Amino acid sequence: MVVVTVVGGAGRMGAWFGTFFKESNYQVVICDRNKSVARTVARKRNLRFAEDQKRAIRSSQIIVLATPTQATRKILNQVSEFLAPESLVVEISSVKEPLRRILQRLRKRGVPILSIHPMFGPGAKTLKGRTVLATSIPSRNIHARRILSLFRKRGAKVILCSIKEHEALMSALLTLPHFLNLVMVNTLRVMRFDPDRLRELSGTTFRLQLLIAEAISQENLENEASIFIDNSQSMKVLQKYIRQCNAALSMLKKGKRNRIIRHLRSSRRFLERDRTFSTTYERFNAAVAMSAE
Repeated sequence: MVVVTVVGGAGRMGAWFGTFFKESNYQVVICDRNKSVARTVARKRNLRFAEDQKRAIRSSQIIVLATPTQATRKILNQVSEFLAPESLVVEISSVKEPLRRILQRLRKRGVPILSIHPMFGPGAKTLKGRTVLATSIPSRNIHARRILSLFRKRGAKVILCSIKEHEALMSALLTLPHFLNLVMVNTLRVMRFDPDRLRELSGTTFRLQLLIAEAISQENLENEASIFIDNSQSMKVLQKYIRQCNAALSMLKKGKRNRIIRHLRSSRRFLERDRTFSTTYERFNAAVAMSAE
C-alpha cells in the first residue's frame, strides 16, 4: 500500500487531506509540530501519527505539505536531503511565488513536485464543482497522475496555470475579498458594534457578509498574512482598490447623485459579463436560506 505522510496534519486542511487519502485507500501518516493536536486528529480520523517526521518522510511515497507558505519553504529545504528516490512532494500553498526558486532547485535534482492550490477549504464535503489549480505537474510520476485522477473522479476540475497567472488570479480571488473583510470587521470593531446584535437585526446582505467574515476569521492566521504579504501582485490590486474607495468617497461627500448612479450602472454592466448573472438573486436567497439552517 502506498504511504502518504501529511506534514501539518494537525491543521484543518492537513486533516482534510489525511481523510481524503485514507478514503482513497492510501496508508496515511500525519505529523505536526503540535504533536498533542496531531495525536487527537489521528485518533479521531483513524490515521497514524508519527513522532519522527524525518523517518515518516523517508518511508513515504507521497509527502503532502499542508503548511503555511513560509513553513513550506523551510520544510522543502529540509526534506530534500532525505527524500526516498521517486517520492512525490505535494505542496498546496495559496501563494506560489516565494516557493519558485526552491521548487526549481528540487526539480533540477530530479525531485517530482506536484504544486497545487485547492480552491476550497477544509469544510468541503464533496469535490463536485470544485476547482484545483496546478502550477506544476510531474507528468511522468504515477502518484501525481493518480492524485489528479482522484480529484477528477470526485467531480473537481483540475486547471493548469503558470505561477505568474496564479498570483495575479489570487490577488483578485483571495487578497481583495479577504482585505475587504479585514477592513469591514475592524471598522465594526472600532465603532464598538456588537456582532451578535448586528446578526440578530440584520437583513439578508449583512447576514451573509457576517457569515463570510466569521468563517474567514477561523482560517490559519499565518496563511491569511501570507495572502496579503507574500503575493507580489497583492499591493497592486489593493492600491487600485484604495483609489476606487477614495473616488467613491469623494462623490459621496460632494453629493454627486448622478455620478454615483453612473458608477453603480458601470459596476452592474461589468457584473453582467458573468454568464450566471441572471440567476443571481435566486442563488443569493438560496444561500441565505441555507445559512439560516
